[in-house]
Amino acid sequence: MPRSLNVEDSPVPDVSVVIVNWNVRDLLQQTLVTLYKETTGTTFETIVVDNGSTDGSVDLVRNEWPQVCLIASPVNLGFAAGNNLGFSKCRGRYILLLNSDTIILPTTVSGMVQFLDEHSDTGCVGCLHLNEDGSLQRSTGDVPNFVEDSLFYPDLYRLPPMRAYLRRHFIWWGDHDRIREVDWVNGACMMVRREVLDQVGGLDEGYFIYAEEVDWCYCIRKAGWRIFFTPEAEVIHLGGKAMDRVPAERLVLKYTGQYRFYRKYNPTWHRLILRAAVSAFALFRILLIGLLWLATPFRKFGSRSGWELFTQETVVTKPTTMLRAWWRVLSLPW
Repeated sequence: MPRSLNVEDSPVPDVSVVIVNWNVRDLLQQTLVTLYKETTGTTFETIVVDNGSTDGSVDLVRNEWPQVCLIASPVNLGFAAGNNLGFSKCRGRYILLLNSDTIILPTTVSGMVQFLDEHSDTGCVGCLHLNEDGSLQRSTGDVPNFVEDSLFYPDLYRLPPMRAYLRRHFIWWGDHDRIREVDWVNGACMMVRREVLDQVGGLDEGYFIYAEEVDWCYCIRKAGWRIFFTPEAEVIHLGGKAMDRVPAERLVLKYTGQYRFYRKYNPTWHRLILRAAVSAFALFRILLIGLLWLATPFRKFGSRSGWELFTQETVVTKPTTMLRAWWRVLSLPW
């Protein structure tokens, strides 16, 4: 039987698990079930921060998980602010940020705890992320830079020569098959030392969602800590299930987060190159979606959008919705 926190046994748990949830009740249940089933040899407490869900998530935690500390926000605070709210209740030696669309495996928590126990100069560690079918899900990379981003955001990475180049030069595009020091790890499942939180502080709440963990890792490294990725700890991440409900908003928020990081840390000319690449790409998408939408054969697809057909995106979104979203991307302030 896995051990959750028992105050008499361990006043200070090994790990404080913080889960920010928004309208994914069934997935949250799956995350909690697997967390308590698969985590052995490690004491932990769990804090669930619910961001104004309307799907019964709060009642689920209150009624079925009395051992979980629930913080129910009446509004959606976003990922960064939601985690910060959870941090205020953490007492563990280590703090695990965990998405509510993850499936915990036997090595998930214990593997990261062991790594931090054995590497005192490491402030943050990330684990190997897997898709539901067991295939690799990229989850670590280099600090954002205009070369990689100018190839990624305009979809130039789809060209075989570009993919080969990116694979040779950037961690994100590699196999994720060995322990290595990295610039950042995915916030869906990342563990930090309590000392890091005390020294660096929490996530920048100027990010609503996307890129906030990249920013945090950047600050952690600047404070003198090392960040590592280890494939010896694994987690299944279903990926973006909450934001699947609002795919157009997700698109805008991704670019918003990236722009914020560039404003904070990158030279002006890097920002201008990225902005030029993204603007050209946004205009191309607007033109493409508009033409496909107007085409008689395309209208037979109903709600299947040019965005979906062009990018192989699985979320079905109306063309008008994606046209507005890409116009918002084009209009994002710097």
